[in-house]
Amino acid sequence: MAKIMVTGATGLLGRAVVKQLELTGHEVVATGFSRANDSVHRLDLTHPNEVADFVSHHSPQVIVHCAAERRPDVSEQNPQAALALNLSASQALAQAAKANHAWLIYISTDYVFDGTQPKYAEDAATHPVNFYGESKRKGEDIVLSIDPDFAVLRLPILYGQVEKLSESAVLVLIQQLMVQRPQGVDDWAVRSPTSTADIANAIDKLIALHLQSLHLQQSHLQQSHLQQTTVQGIYHFSAAETMTKYRMLLTLGEILQLSTAHLTPESTPTDCAKRPRDCTLSCGRLAALGIRSDIDFATGAHQALTQSSGALAALGLTL
Repeated sequence: MAKIMVTGATGLLGRAVVKQLELTGHEVVATGFSRANDSVHRLDLTHPNEVADFVSHHSPQVIVHCAAERRPDVSEQNPQAALALNLSASQALAQAAKANHAWLIYISTDYVFDGTQPKYAEDAATHPVNFYGESKRKGEDIVLSIDPDFAVLRLPILYGQVEKLSESAVLVLIQQLMVQRPQGVDDWAVRSPTSTADIANAIDKLIALHLQSLHLQQSHLQQSHLQQTTVQGIYHFSAAETMTKYRMLLTLGEILQLSTAHLTPESTPTDCAKRPRDCTLSCGRLAALGIRSDIDFATGAHQALTQSSGALAALGLTL
């Protein structure tokens, strides 16, 4: 077991990662900012000296960097704030990790691609079409330039247990089911909605492989019959199903037994910030390690909504 620091631990993905790592028996140092509480350390990642002191004091063996500005429209409107968290904070964290001999996993996005040539392998050329994707690509570059032994994990659109539906770009769609008036829904952009519980499990397995490799290095067993697996560089993780927001809403409506008759599929883009058409990821590097997604959308969404009773209750819904 290891001491593992998780940034963005109060967010959608961070909560799932903390939960999974604690179940495995790791000692988790959870950090957050606006929603920090008794079990989550308050840490402003945009202050490099504070980050360096925190990492030095706690001496984690692994850092999972989930914190980010993840909203494309907000990133477009306030690019400097997006860069402060997605680039500058990631740089400070990577430098602190390297200085303290910690291994870093940087959480990135499928939006580093332009969506014109799916499926995208880990070594495919990046070409983001919006500032959010650009800021995350810059974060990837700076992290791996500080230490190529660090890992980048690119993910698609996420859903999972939420405190508010707005935390997930998938589950927030439920609000459109509540307004029973004719409205158009994006049926243009193809996405791969992926469960945060599924991702957390994959991260747990990735960390286990890294720790195993580290143990082999330290005990000089790599020359023996035991096979050493070095975990570094870029990885992709995604659910296998692809669907548009309209198709997601059809499934969510079925789960919640709400009508979708008022929704009309829109075959042209509807978002403010430009989105790529189809950034479906090829997950070959993780698959080669035996790490694959095993939760389909209907099952995962039902599970997430069952765990999000408070968020549903706010809309007068139950499951």
